[in-house]
Amino acid sequence: MAVNFKLFTLLSLFTIGSLAQSLLTVLRQEGFTEFAAFLEQPEGQNVLRSNRSLIVYAPTNAGFLRSRKSATVLTREIDNRTAAIEYQMGVDSGGDILIKRHEPVCSTVGGPGAEDLMTLLDEPEFVNLPLGQNASIVQKNMPKGVLPVVHSGLGDVVKVTGLDIPYDHGLIRPVSGLFTLPRLLSITLPFLGADKTLSALRRTGLIKDLDARTGITFLAPDDRSIPSDVSENMLAEILRRHVIVGLPVFTSDLKHGDTYKTLAGTTVTVTVQCADVFIGGARILAGDAIIKNGVVHTVDKVRYQLRQKPTPMLKFLSSWMHPSFSPQHK
Repeated sequence: MAVNFKLFTLLSLFTIGSLAQSLLTVLRQEGFTEFAAFLEQPEGQNVLRSNRSLIVYAPTNAGFLRSRKSATVLTREIDNRTAAIEYQMGVDSGGDILIKRHEPVCSTVGGPGAEDLMTLLDEPEFVNLPLGQNASIVQKNMPKGVLPVVHSGLGDVVKVTGLDIPYDHGLIRPVSGLFTLPRLLSITLPFLGADKTLSALRRTGLIKDLDARTGITFLAPDDRSIPSDVSENMLAEILRRHVIVGLPVFTSDLKHGDTYKTLAGTTVTVTVQCADVFIGGARILAGDAIIKNGVVHTVDKVRYQLRQKPTPMLKFLSSWMHPSFSPQHK
């Protein structure tokens, strides 16, 4: 008699999970010896003793050593072992291995689907999110036959390099390197090539407020789209319309037709057209750069560029030349 394939798969996974060994044992057996040694430091003991179900993003030896030797911000952050270890651990608040959200949207990296995973990282130096939320990472699927990629701080991306390996309290997922810890928006924007956007935020006095807010999504205009022919007050109003307040909205959260409130008091609507995702009419060029208090998506244009209000003379001339014309002002 034929055995139901789904039932057989579930029973097989249960059996494998029940026979799996400890995290350190499996890491060493599978060749992740550098990361195992990293976890054995005092800062890793909370993870090793945890009974929570985790997805452990384990760097290969080559990837771990490359991260240690790198001359980037990552090298300095590795010294904060507690934060670095906690950020490699995907977890859910319910205690089971969880993909926190997994929506059937089309990813901007070329394949269907994205999922954001909450991690163990809640260190205030790196996390300023609404109560009950830790720092997240975002895993995005690639075209068929290609393993996913994972987005972390400063817009950095690492590759998943192999299939999941079970251990006694979860799964080990091989990756090409350590994740980069989240930083402030002001520190992150230059890494995204958004220097003009950062300059505009500084000129308008918004950057300090955005760095300090708890839970934001910033739609960073591509540098080429920053207007140069508007007043500082108007530029500030434009930029406020690029800030979703109160929560980080990852690409995995984006559903066609959803609306979100901005810092300017306006709303933005999500439009999903398979390969392209739009927020308020602006297309996401690069998504899910994790920051201390949320996430940044780079978009292709300035949203709702405001028009200068006509002067009294312009109103008079317009009415005289076109009696039926009634200007619409914002």
